[in-house]
Amino acid sequence: MRPRVGLTVLALALLAAGAQTPEPSPAAAESAPPSPAVAGSPAPSPVEVHAHVEAGTITIGQRFRYTLEVAAPSEIEIMLTQPTEHLGDFDIVDFGDAPTVSKSGKTVITRWFELVGYTTGDHLTASPPVRYRLPGEDLTEAPGDEIVVTIASVLAREPNATDIRDIKPPIEPPIDRRPLYVATAALAAGLLAAFALYRILRGRNRRVPAAPPRPAHEIAHEALERLRARALPQQGAFKEYYSSLTAIVRSYLEQRFRLRAPEMTTEEFLMVTARGGAALQNSHRALLGEFLSESDLVKFARHHPTLADAERAYEAAARFVDETAPSGISPADPSPALEGARAAG
Repeated sequence: MRPRVGLTVLALALLAAGAQTPEPSPAAAESAPPSPAVAGSPAPSPVEVHAHVEAGTITIGQRFRYTLEVAAPSEIEIMLTQPTEHLGDFDIVDFGDAPTVSKSGKTVITRWFELVGYTTGDHLTASPPVRYRLPGEDLTEAPGDEIVVTIASVLAREPNATDIRDIKPPIEPPIDRRPLYVATAALAAGLLAAFALYRILRGRNRRVPAAPPRPAHEIAHEALERLRARALPQQGAFKEYYSSLTAIVRSYLEQRFRLRAPEMTTEEFLMVTARGGAALQNSHRALLGEFLSESDLVKFARHHPTLADAERAYEAAARFVDETAPSGISPADPSPALEGARAAG
């Protein structure tokens, strides 16, 4: 029993000592210094970060806007981290900055992101890191902001949707007919080019039809006019004059009646003109015989004709050409050469 008595006495002694301790006065309590803050607690950040999304229901695959606002005193340097592909569980489609404004004495920087998500449900999305620098201090990261973005399912909103169809079977790819079109066009172009070349070559090889020969009597009359213009009898060149005159007549007969007159003697020629297709009338043969005989006398027998003889021979040659021409020129309508000869006589 003694130990329990000792313990009781000790407890009573302690109670008595506590009762005798004086309480502090109100003045002493007011003058006492405040208790210090708990050691290790951080100071509040001068930079505020707020994030929000546009109002309304966001469905899978729908683009929506996520906005980040950073407010800080103007003397603080702000640095925003810029993600380029993803922000949390969402893909970044586009982004940009809104104009900086001042609000409640602070500078507010706003950056927006256009996001899209492909997974339904609630997504806790943290804001991109924001760092700041106080004058003369190092960079410090500001506390970020987290928001929950809910992506709703379109099927959940329409549980009895009837526009959902089964996948269609694969479709056979269409036949590419472009090579066939190209080959056909190339073949057509080749045929056209070959045809054009054929026409060109054929045109080159085609002979141009010759102009019809001039009538023999026209050629003879022109030759007689040229001979008259030379005035050989007036110069005493009778032999040259008669030789040229007979050559004109013989050439005319060759062209008109297809005779080899220049190679025949006067007798042979007169015999040929009396038969066949070149048969001449008796009057024409007589005129021709007289003309050729007189010409032979001058050329071979040294006969000296007069100017009148030379003019008569010219008249005879011109009249023979006119009377034997295909048009049958009559004496009433003499040729210009014959008319000129008669006027000169």
